[in-house]
Amino acid sequence: MSQIEIKGVSYSYPVKEGHSLKALKNVSLAIDKGEFVVLAGMNGSGKSTLAKLLNGLFTPSAGEIFIDGISTADEENTFEIRKKVGMVFQNPDNQTVATIIEDDIAFGPENIGVPREEIVVRVDEALEAVGMSEYRTRTASKLSGGQKQRVAIAGVLAMRPDVLILDESTSMLDPNGRKEIMDIALKLNKSGITVINITHNMDEATVADRVVVMRKGRVAMDGTPKEVFASGLLEACGLTLPPVTQLSRSLADEGFVFGDVVTDEDELVEEICRQLK
Repeated sequence: MSQIEIKGVSYSYPVKEGHSLKALKNVSLAIDKGEFVVLAGMNGSGKSTLAKLLNGLFTPSAGEIFIDGISTADEENTFEIRKKVGMVFQNPDNQTVATIIEDDIAFGPENIGVPREEIVVRVDEALEAVGMSEYRTRTASKLSGGQKQRVAIAGVLAMRPDVLILDESTSMLDPNGRKEIMDIALKLNKSGITVINITHNMDEATVADRVVVMRKGRVAMDGTPKEVFASGLLEACGLTLPPVTQLSRSLADEGFVFGDVVTDEDELVEEICRQLK
């Protein structure tokens, strides 16, 4: 059994009395424990709606979602689902509940009744995991955007989730901030946490085990980064290839020969140097 099972899920938003907007249409996916999955798509594709369904913020209009065999549709399971599936949103300022960083990270465990001694351990471990230990007594308002997002991730990690969802968590950050968050996501994934990164930035897809592309509420593509980039369908979904892949295709037009889709800068440089020799 997969860690996450999405079976024929649809979801509609009520827009006015008697009318609704269908955001997801019969979506089925399975995600295994320890996978790093990028869920990509343009605005309105349904990717963030799906994330909120996984976290139990929404319940499906049709179909079922299971986390470790537990249905998200049963309200009695909501508490357990949110302990298992942690979510980091786009704007870190909207996730801050306390002035001092270590107090903010302790907020979640305190609210689920974790003993004080255990909370101290969890806060220490979470700060260490995101490289923010030295900032523990500072105020969040004085941090950079990337640092605030790292604190938001630490707050989720203190809840000890099995799954971490990053919902457009890098979209408000500069390139250095985005790299910091992606490095942390990879590190956490290597420690055994399942990571689902929701994005429209295909640079972030190059490091994933798997890329699922959403379009108009449906799954349009599902495969490895190389398979998805080679499909030629990204543009139809409103997405662009990563710059390194675009560059390799331009070079191919000039006579360079690449045996496979290029997704890594070092791989591209090595192949160019080899052929120039």
